[in-house]
Amino acid sequence: MFCVSCRQRIPDGAARCPSCGVATGSSAAPSGGRRAQFQALLTVGIRDTVEALKVLRRNPLGGLRASFTMFDPHRALVVGGIFCVFFVLAAMLAAMRGVGIIGLGMAMDLGNVSLTENFASLTRGSFIIKAFLQGLGFAATLIVACALARIVFRGNGQLAGDFYIAGVSLLPLAAILLVGLVLGPDIGSPRSDVAGRTTYTVLVWKDAVLKVGTVFALAYSTLLLYTGYSKIAGIAEEKAALAVSSVLAVSLLVLSVIARNLL
Repeated sequence: MFCVSCRQRIPDGAARCPSCGVATGSSAAPSGGRRAQFQALLTVGIRDTVEALKVLRRNPLGGLRASFTMFDPHRALVVGGIFCVFFVLAAMLAAMRGVGIIGLGMAMDLGNVSLTENFASLTRGSFIIKAFLQGLGFAATLIVACALARIVFRGNGQLAGDFYIAGVSLLPLAAILLVGLVLGPDIGSPRSDVAGRTTYTVLVWKDAVLKVGTVFALAYSTLLLYTGYSKIAGIAEEKAALAVSSVLAVSLLVLSVIARNLL
């Protein structure tokens, strides 16, 4: 029998995995077997995520491979998935304050309608739903793009590494979304001019903080992608830069397409 969390062998009759301490399926009621497995997977995943963050906090780039090798492929995939989910949740939370991924400058091609008018026309509920779809679409595209880049550039990694690289590279973007959650939107209250037209004022200081923060976040994400490709995915350094450029171009293009169709 193998542990549903860490995939290590469990001695027959054992109530808990000797490697990670998660309760085995045999110790749970038959009717709650699947629920127990999911809870065990989530519990270990959260614990592994915290351990990975401790390493990444001290040294985001140098600790990337070290944090990945702390886990077997299955657990690393779960941690990467949790990072992606955290990014999507951050996008939704920021949307509750009226700050979206597009507002941070990650996708500015909105056709002939101005950015301010697009955001101002959305209700809070629709804005949150659109932020969820944008975050989910961006994260999913990044994972797929990472996998394709590894295949095209002949890396020697695996799917777990693709999830982990994508998830870690989204953390800086999640951080700036949380900053947006604290600051709120950079669009002021609507005003009506003498002709009865409604106008919106952009708060310059908030706009500057969010845009500068986004530049830093994108720079860190780019460096994390490059480090992940060269240290985890096994892509040669001379090809890793092209891989990063290709992945970012495709991912941001998809985000822009999603934004144009949602707004």
